[in-house]
Amino acid sequence: MFYMEQPSVAQQVFEYLKRKPYVHEAIEQGIINYSALARQAAKEMNIANVETVKAALIRHSKKIRKEKKNREKKIIQLLQQAHFSIKNKIVSIHSSTPLDIDAIAYSKTPSGYMYFLDEQNAKKTKQKHINQWLAIIHIKSPINIEQTPGVAAFILSALASEDINVVHLMDCREDTFLVIKEYDAPLAFKALSEKLRV
Repeated sequence: MFYMEQPSVAQQVFEYLKRKPYVHEAIEQGIINYSALARQAAKEMNIANVETVKAALIRHSKKIRKEKKNREKKIIQLLQQAHFSIKNKIVSIHSSTPLDIDAIAYSKTPSGYMYFLDEQNAKKTKQKHINQWLAIIHIKSPINIEQTPGVAAFILSALASEDINVVHLMDCREDTFLVIKEYDAPLAFKALSEKLRV
């Protein structure tokens, strides 16, 4: 007969945090009530000793915050080397089949093709379903962005903090395209610039 070794409280807490990204985020921000979280986690994991859970949470939290700080430092250093540009008067066209048009960027998904192009070029097409009043932020990053986790999340978080919605995101190697509403463009650029100041 085989007996499975019971994982330690520290291991169980580690796995618990991996399954709770919103808790992970709150820990990174330093806004967690550890006593309340320990009670909740102990209940969910069926562990009687709440203080042991709390101690494990605090140990893991220190590691999480240190990793976040180091990760953000690398991301900021990388993006400080990137070139940002913004273009307004952009429209999007969705098509179920490929189109022969002069697009700034496009993406292919199972539901069809999404093209982003200049307003003037859009007027030359015969497409009827055109979404107007968009802007594109183009980020040209160093090639090592491919080995740097969390860059897209960092950018999206910076924009979300200003209540800016990214309509579409396209990423290929060192080129990242963020499609946003045109009226959000000035604030989006300001938010990203401020986030990259050290």
